[in-house]
Amino acid sequence: MKRQLMLLVAAAALVVSTALPAKAQVSESTSLTAQAIKDLTDYPALGKRYTAYKTPEDFTKQWGAEVGTMKKATATLQDALGKARSGNAGKKGIDQLEMAVRYCGSSMHKECRLHAQGALYYLCQAGGAESNKEPCEKVPRYGSYVAP
Repeated sequence: MKRQLMLLVAAAALVVSTALPAKAQVSESTSLTAQAIKDLTDYPALGKRYTAYKTPEDFTKQWGAEVGTMKKATATLQDALGKARSGNAGKKGIDQLEMAVRYCGSSMHKECRLHAQGALYYLCQAGGAESNKEPCEKVPRYGSYVAP
């Protein structure tokens, strides 16, 4: 009887110890996806005619659909995809990340950002950012398009 009880306690400890790193992986995947969305976001014109170059530093900033920015976002999304897979983030979130990586690799800026936003939604639903809700709440909502 004692042996069975000890085995049960050991199994429970093993389950708990593997669940905590998985949550951390999903949380990190959520943060990386939010960063990629910020990189892919266009200049926030908000329906008005603004220039993106108000300060000298703005001349070196790259906005949404620039090729270098898309390559950086693709690398970030691939890293997020790897962490989501190892953290068991859920099929819908992983599928959306895979599509976002595919679209970014094909230089389809709008589709890439929309699928990344969908992935962020499903990653947040999976509880990847329970302790840190910032990636889920502070993702840019402006641009010429937003996810439904």
